[in-house]
Amino acid sequence: MQSISMFRDARIIDMAKEGNTMSGIAQQTGIPFSTVRRAVYEFENIGIIKSTKIGKTVIVRINKNHPVVDSMITTARWINTVMWDPNTFIVDICEKNKIDYAFVGTSKIKYIKNESRNMVQIAISKNDYNRAKKIIQDMFKGIGIKTTEDPRETIGNAMSIIYIKCFPVDDIKFTEYENKTHSNEIIRIKVADEDTERKAMQNSSKEDKMFIPSLVYP
Repeated sequence: MQSISMFRDARIIDMAKEGNTMSGIAQQTGIPFSTVRRAVYEFENIGIIKSTKIGKTVIVRINKNHPVVDSMITTARWINTVMWDPNTFIVDICEKNKIDYAFVGTSKIKYIKNESRNMVQIAISKNDYNRAKKIIQDMFKGIGIKTTEDPRETIGNAMSIIYIKCFPVDDIKFTEYENKTHSNEIIRIKVADEDTERKAMQNSSKEDKMFIPSLVYP
């Protein structure tokens, strides 16, 4: 896997393509300001970014003629796709690592009610639970995306942090849905049945349920 810094740098470049401040980039991406500042200075030294001072504000903007800019923006677009559709990324992780899963709660609503959400709730077989949590966390960390198990942390920060919560269950029953990715590839998504979902959500907190008011778990 490519380095975290490569993915972070791509997001910084993407946020600077129409002009931005360093503090604005940090706020919009969740990347620490010190990291943004250091990267911007390095990019400026090699001609990828140009800075302009307007009063006390420094505006940074990419040099669109630089040969590496297009590839970095393409990388950033893929990362943004993962931010807005983390379920597809997680399906790929689970399939490659032979993890038994099915989406519940906020993720299930996305498929059965066609509601656009980037908050992930997923039932995982108890046999795979600890391994799955670590693999999923490591994969998102590897592309420079922060994750949390507290959905409140995502309020106002949808492009800088993703809520992902795994719930252990004994058995998983599911229905498969076809889903088209942003690259127009058709993949099959496992969505939990009511019994599996109910058992999974028995391990949830009130915060986990705050974004799924249309579903009730006794």
